[in-house]
Amino acid sequence: MAQLKLRVKKAGSKNPVNKQLGLTARVLTNGTANFDDIVKDAGRNTTMHKAELRMAFELCLDSVTEMLKQGYIIDLGPLGKIYPSCTSKWYEKEEDMKLEDVKPGLYFRASDEVEGAIKAAKLVWAKASDEDDEEEGGTTPAPSGGDNNGGGGGTNTGGGDNNGGGGGGGGEDGDAI
Repeated sequence: MAQLKLRVKKAGSKNPVNKQLGLTARVLTNGTANFDDIVKDAGRNTTMHKAELRMAFELCLDSVTEMLKQGYIIDLGPLGKIYPSCTSKWYEKEEDMKLEDVKPGLYFRASDEVEGAIKAAKLVWAKASDEDDEEEGGTTPAPSGGDNNGGGGGTNTGGGDNNGGGGGGGGEDGDAI
């Protein structure tokens, strides 16, 4: 498997705490690998037809959503885990916290293999021509990592998981989805 090479650009950003303007790093991607691209690639070197793979994925999705509705943590094996989560503001007093202030969410914790592919990535500064390519978008398969909106990993804006993690982290590094 080839090493992931992430193209990184310097992007203007506002500090969320003090509102000061500055810079942050943003990943440029090759577009989005859509579901058809993934099914086609997953079926390569197999005897399975892409329609069979599509149906298998869709059946798994049905099962995942049903298990989430029942309150389970979903172990996706070599991909990672999906946890139900929630976020809320911080309150000093218990009586100030209201249920309507709590927002449900999802927390994704990538497997060691998936996370390793990102952590082992080689970072390179993007060129101006790279930014032009990204704006064209399209549905070209991306090598992995990041999205067209940039951002970094390691945060969970969806809050903690049902294993007692607090808002903003869930006790493990990962990304809210």
